[in-house]
Amino acid sequence: MAADRAFIAALRAALAARADAAQAPAMQAYMKSSMPYLGISTPLRRQVTAGVVQRAPLVDAQTLADTMAALWQQATFREERYAAMELARARPHARLTSLALLPVYERMISEGAWWDYGDDISGNGIGALLQRWPDDIKPALRRWARGDDLWLRRAAMLAQRRLKSGFDAVLFYEALLASVGDARFERAFFIRKGMGWALRERSYAAPEEVQAFCREYAAQLSPLTVREALKAIARWQAAASA
Repeated sequence: MAADRAFIAALRAALAARADAAQAPAMQAYMKSSMPYLGISTPLRRQVTAGVVQRAPLVDAQTLADTMAALWQQATFREERYAAMELARARPHARLTSLALLPVYERMISEGAWWDYGDDISGNGIGALLQRWPDDIKPALRRWARGDDLWLRRAAMLAQRRLKSGFDAVLFYEALLASVGDARFERAFFIRKGMGWALRERSYAAPEEVQAFCREYAAQLSPLTVREALKAIARWQAAASA
């Protein structure tokens, strides 16, 4: 790989310098993480990461992708993995965003196998790629939605939730329906919850569409999914009738 080892060393050292051992155990317990924490808050971690990038930005798209992958693999603290996920969002790296990030994000979601990794990457990383390269990303999302990995399935459901334009409703419902009636996943909490969250986000733009979907598949959707899907609509209806 063409990872920038000096950059990785500088970033890990900068994060270690801001460690707070008093905060780390609670953060690890909350996330039920086997990997320890340094004890750095999210705003401070992002500030530290941005500072390292500002001083020595990576030079090209492949180096960015390889450095993110290497930092993820070498991480011994969860904040290092968070930083790896977020490197592509640092302002000096905006011009380096490329399709080379897709396999990196896929690996992170699958290996991370938890909601803090997958939900952040799906909405930020994958969503950004989808906006720019829909013809390349949509087949990957369809593959994820039908595959054997729970976390990639959830990511496929949630990848469009922050799109400003170009929402693909056909792709969206394909991603959901791939897990409806699939005995391997339909009872999994993070699939049921993720499906409901995805539908709730869609309901802000298309409430009638979401209500129709919930009616059509009422017998197959879990109560949790339906409750989450209709939560915003229920609030609007309650406010209107008050």
